[in-house]
Amino acid sequence: MRSQADCYPVRTFIRHKARVKLIQFLMVDETELDNALLQDISATLLQPKVSPAVYQPYASRDEALAVEEQVSTNIAESYCRVQRQLASPVVQQLNQLL
Repeated sequence: MRSQADCYPVRTFIRHKARVKLIQFLMVDETELDNALLQDISATLLQPKVSPAVYQPYASRDEALAVEEQVSTNIAESYCRVQRQLASPVVQQLNQLL
């Protein structure tokens, strides 16, 4: 039997939820996502020092789900922000100079 304090957010679910949010929000096919970028953002935002809430036990699965939802939203928003920055003409010019 499970104790009351052993419900943890699941990182795999968080990554999956972020992917689904991006597909729905951007209205794109899964193949159109930059998987390397999404993986890098996920790895960064799922570090214990960045998202300590992911590594804490919760009294209920609902509380853990709320953390999964918030962190997946953060990942999706970060992905969109980076994509917008990469599309910036200034960033593109700087990349060409490199």
